[in-house]
Amino acid sequence: MAVLTPTVNSNALIAGFDDPVQHGQQVFRALLKAMSEPGTLIDLKLDLTTPGQLNNSTWQTLLSLIDADTKLWLSPHLNSDESVTSNLRFHCQSPIIDGSKTADFAVALADELPVLSDLAWGTAEYPDRSTTLIVQVPALSDEPHWELTGPGIESRKTARIAGLSEAFRQALISSRKRFPLGVDCIFCCGSKLLALPRSTQIREMRPEEGEA
Repeated sequence: MAVLTPTVNSNALIAGFDDPVQHGQQVFRALLKAMSEPGTLIDLKLDLTTPGQLNNSTWQTLLSLIDADTKLWLSPHLNSDESVTSNLRFHCQSPIIDGSKTADFAVALADELPVLSDLAWGTAEYPDRSTTLIVQVPALSDEPHWELTGPGIESRKTARIAGLSEAFRQALISSRKRFPLGVDCIFCCGSKLLALPRSTQIREMRPEEGEA
């Protein structure tokens, strides 16, 4: 059976990093800092033109992390956006797949998140064989909504991530009980991002805990 080559619409293509090596390493270092210091708001300094519905931090994250060896799943509106798919195929060469269960990376808009159990969580033998979920959200801050504890956090941190459904929030909190299995998350808004690896414990704070 012949294998069809995914199409790229050349009219939809935009530039990636001005300096692919230097800028790719710069963003990768920022992502390492975000993952090693969970809950820390990281501002990606580069100002890039972005394809379709992707914001700046999501696009830079994908340019830095995705390549021909990574399987990528996109939420429905992103998957149907020809500007997004053409630029990812051109700049990253990553295969875009239909099933989220085998994805190395999944990218979703906040209002069309996959069910966490539909992603790869790794196995007892290979916990690293899991999906990293990149979510584009309407707002990020360090306001006291979630209390974060765990490796990389000296005492505790607080964070507020807007746009997540109640079902997804509760599933993410509950998933921490299965560590080292689980899904690492990167939340992106504008030029900023915040990472919550599976090792980070999450507790929803009561309203009075956020009072001065």
